[in-house]
Amino acid sequence: MAITNKLWLLAGLAAAWCGEAWAAGSLRIGVADTDAAPVVMLSPDGEHLRGGLSKDLGEMLAAELGLRPEFILIARKRVEPSIESGRVDIICNANPDWFGNAARLGWTHEIYPQLERPLTLKLPTELRQVGDLAGKRIVTIRGYNYPTLERFWRGNPALHNEEARMELLIKSVQKRLSDVAIVSELEFAAWARAWPRDAAQFKLHPLVVTFMPTMCAVAPHSDIKVAQLNQVIDRLQKSGRIKAVLKTYQWQPQE
Repeated sequence: MAITNKLWLLAGLAAAWCGEAWAAGSLRIGVADTDAAPVVMLSPDGEHLRGGLSKDLGEMLAAELGLRPEFILIARKRVEPSIESGRVDIICNANPDWFGNAARLGWTHEIYPQLERPLTLKLPTELRQVGDLAGKRIVTIRGYNYPTLERFWRGNPALHNEEARMELLIKSVQKRLSDVAIVSELEFAAWARAWPRDAAQFKLHPLVVTFMPTMCAVAPHSDIKVAQLNQVIDRLQKSGRIKAVLKTYQWQPQE
């Protein structure tokens, strides 16, 4: 009996030690709670990350580093102080141009690009060049800049409209208040998956209006180093695993 009790005690101590080691070996991943689907998918109460591209990529990065992923939701106004203070190790779906404190953070290699393309009701022709947008009424997200398009509405403000959310851009085209909406390819794909019958009315064109590479911001004093993450990202890129994950979030229109 004494031997049995000793074995149980040792097993309990080992389990406790392993649990502490596992908890210590975590990758704290910050996720902005304002990022849209499919990058971030929250639970109905908005308190937990239930899925999305950020979750998939975070789990892949942590697994390659031999760490446990720990996702921490952050309000948009707290993103910059959270990474700089070290509350989280990394924040992905990020770009230095979006951060006022970018120079104080580490930055990894690119993981995937955020693309914006023209969306119209189905047309017999495709929009492939910026010049193809001349004379069209264009709706964009309020507060965003589109230097390549501004010449179209500089002399005719009626050709430009703004809305607060992507769903409103889509409605503007659907109701023929605008001819073209400039939408995020990934965000539109998430909407199209949720509303496939409505999505069948639209065409997402080949023209890339904006191209913004995304990467991971790394906390300045994190135990996780930029060089480590770059090695992992390069491995995942070469193996095709990142491309495969991205493909699951893309929209394949039904002809």
